[in-house]
Amino acid sequence: MVSIPVSFIRKRNILITEEINQINRTIRFELKDGENTLATAEISTAGDVWVFTGIFVSGEYRANGYGSDLLTKIIEYLDRKNIDLFAYIYSYGSLSEKHLDAWYRRYGFVDAGEEGYQLARYAGSRAQK
Repeated sequence: MVSIPVSFIRKRNILITEEINQINRTIRFELKDGENTLATAEISTAGDVWVFTGIFVSGEYRANGYGSDLLTKIIEYLDRKNIDLFAYIYSYGSLSEKHLDAWYRRYGFVDAGEEGYQLARYAGSRAQK
């Protein structure tokens, strides 16, 4: 496992940790303020495809834009690496699936269709391939 502090958002650190095993690769993104973790997200490989496995903002930090800040940095990272990202939308928090779908689309996710996933975000583009 490798941890690399990558950049700062509003004086907050983004920590990127990559884990590689025999089955897949997982990249975990953490938005930190000192020792406090404000938001986390993970992407993992499923065969040849990168899948967004979720984003989480702790209750006391919600509605402050931390999830949006983190997703923006994740997209910048993926664009630099030329990684397309696929996602299922499911709600396990306070937002409905309809709200989550709209939120992801604001960041360039579109209907994935052919890949068997609900949404996709293609590297370097806000439009579907």
